[in-house]
Parts: sequence; C-alpha cells; structure tokens
Amino acid sequence: MAARPPFWRTASLLGAMVLLLLLTAVLGVRAMTAQPKSGTQTPCATQTVTGQVAAADVAVHIYNYPGGTVGLGASLGDKLTAAGFNVTYIGNLPPKQDVPASTTIVGGKADDPEVTLVAGFFPDSITQADGRTDHSVDVLIGATWAGFDASFNAGAAAQVSVNKATICPPIVTPGATPTDATAPTDTSTDVPTDTSTDQPTDQPT
Repeated sequence: MAARPPFWRTASLLGAMVLLLLLTAVLGVRAMTAQPKSGTQTPCATQTVTGQVAAADVAVHIYNYPGGTVGLGASLGDKLTAAGFNVTYIGNLPPKQDVPASTTIVGGKADDPEVTLVAGFFPDSITQADGRTDHSVDVLIGATWAGFDASFNAGAAAQVSVNKATICPPIVTPGATPTDATAPTDTSTDVPTDTSTDQPTDQPT
C-alpha cells in the first residue's frame, strides 16, 4: 500500500487551489465591471460610399471625465442624436486616463471624414488618431468645456463631401440604449459632462 502524503503537503495543495479559485473570481469580476477605455470598437457593417458621409453613418462614443459636470454626457448624446449621429456609448473616462484640456475627437485617422464631421460640432476641439478600423468616433469632453453655447455648434453640417470613403454604420439592436452594460451608468443632468447610464457611482458620467 502506497504511503499517504504528509498532511502539510495536502494542506498546501488545497490552499493553493483555493487561492487560485479566488484569484480567478476576482479577475472575472474586474473584467465584467471594468469601465471601457476610449477606443472601444463598435460592431458595424463596412460599406464604401461616394459623394458624402452623413451623421447617420457614424457611431459616436461620448466620454465625460472625473470631476466633470454630471449629466453632460447624456445631454451631449441627445444633441448629437438629434443631429443624426448614432450615439452608441455614453460613459466616463477610466480614472487613470489623462483628462484632455480641450475636447478631443478621436478616430482611425485625424482627417477621416467621420472625424471631420463630428469635429465640426465642437469649435474648440482637437483631433487625434488611434488607428481604429471600425470608423467610430470618440468624443472626449475636455476640462475647458465652456457650455453648449460656446463649445458646441448645433448648426454644424450633418454631412461632409467625399469622393469615396469607407464607412462602418453601427449594427444597432432595436430598442437598444446608448450605454454599455459594463460601463458606468449615465446620471447626466443638463450640462456638458459625460454622465452615461453606466457610470461609476463616484464619477460624473
């Protein structure tokens, strides 16, 4: 009959297994509750268009920043939706992500037509490229946001002329709201600051 392993060895093995299970559970919870970084891609259907790119062709993600005006993201989402854009996400920037001084419009390339189109609604904005391929656009509300009268151009054109361009209109589920189940909920009021319905309780989405 084989000798039984020492008690301490069995206890150590069980302890290691318990720690591994706990670590897996913690990482799983963090993954499910983590706030998405800007640049999150949106499911879409790639198309080639000629003549113009319209607001309806563009998926927009809106990000408020910690310490910003609560409710700004939702208010901004309403205005961009009214202009014809597909606002597919409203939330807060992750706490460790730098807050831009000026409102920043982010897309695959800084001169992509969808970036130019969205930037037209933000007179004081700057544009950035991150190489994304889904042609979505992020709006990162800047710390110097001065209100809708000064920092938002509601009369901007809702289309931009192009010879030929690739677009990727978002695949929108009927009845879906512009929030991410894993992102901070929006509790926006009326000022320009991102307050998505999936905001963390300690941030002004």
